[in-house]
Amino acid sequence: MTTQQPQPSDEPIALNPDLIGPAGPDMKVGREAFGLLVFSCGVFGVLAALGALHWVAGLSAALIGACVAGVVVRRHSKQRWQQDAGAMFAFAAYAGETALLFYLLQPLGWLAVSALGIAAGLWLSSDEGA
Repeated sequence: MTTQQPQPSDEPIALNPDLIGPAGPDMKVGREAFGLLVFSCGVFGVLAALGALHWVAGLSAALIGACVAGVVVRRHSKQRWQQDAGAMFAFAAYAGETALLFYLLQPLGWLAVSALGIAAGLWLSSDEGA
């Protein structure tokens, strides 16, 4: 009794990137660019929806996102000017958020100032600051 081995066929294989192997550099750049476009459209949609609810909600979300982006740039950059730019961007966004909260309701502004004091105290008391 003999078993039959599958014979290779000359039919074209479907163009599935997982079957072909790793994508070339052009495919990676295109995929990354498309991913950034989809991400930015999603962020814009969230900000627009929050802004439709109330202008303070949309502006607060944008400023908090800018502050987080500045912190991420600051922490993951190697060159000093990039670290400084990230820190200034984060500070400007946080200052804008604090001013907005003072405009909206004064106790919320003082809450933002106190939160900054708490964060600075935790940073200074940890070993990561050294």
